[in-house]
Formats: sequence, structure tokens, C-alpha cells
Amino acid sequence: MDIETEIRQLKLRADALEASVRTGDPASTRLRARRRRRHPRTPAGDPHLDTKTQVRCLQAELNQDFSALNDEIESFRRHTADELTKIRIQTHDQYAFILRRLTDMAILLDVLLNQTDTT
Repeated sequence: MDIETEIRQLKLRADALEASVRTGDPASTRLRARRRRRHPRTPAGDPHLDTKTQVRCLQAELNQDFSALNDEIESFRRHTADELTKIRIQTHDQYAFILRRLTDMAILLDVLLNQTDTT
């Protein structure tokens, strides 16, 4: 799968999660319950503040993940560009070598043809 497609899908999932938390979707209540189970010492307060805090934490985590992913993509692009440059240079060198060999063969063929014409 394309990395940019994965990023778009993650953003869409984050937006959907944000929207479900804002609208009071039952899935968000499961999220709250799951969060409370993970952090049993968190005092029960205003559920809206708790949800906003969770959304902010999720946004921060997603931003960090996207930053790391962007760094990885940039590193991959640099590596790919370097490899492509090497391949282009090798291809050009091989082309020049083949061209030299063909030129040498053409000269040799001319010499051989001239020898047979003179005899």
C-alpha cells in the first residue's frame, strides 16, 4: 500500500474519532471506558473535559506519529534518489562502453572489408 494513502487513511480515522467523540457516539463511550480501565487512578470528573483531554492526547500522539512518518518518508525519498542517481550513472557508463565497442567493431569490419577488396 502507498504510504501517502496510509497517511490519508490515518487522518480520516482520526477525524472520524474526533467527530464521534463530539457527537457522543456509543463508540466514544467505549473509548472512555477503555481509557478509564487503563488509568484507574484518574479521578472521575466532567466527562466532556475528560473527552476533550483524550482527544488532545490522541491528536498529540497522531501528530508525533505523522512527524515520524514524514521523517521516514523523507529519508526513503533521499535514499531512493541516491540509488536512482547511481543507477543512472551506471547505465550511462554501460551505454558509453557499448557504444565504444560498437565503434571499434565497425572500424574492424571496415578494415576487414578493405582487405578483402584489395586481394
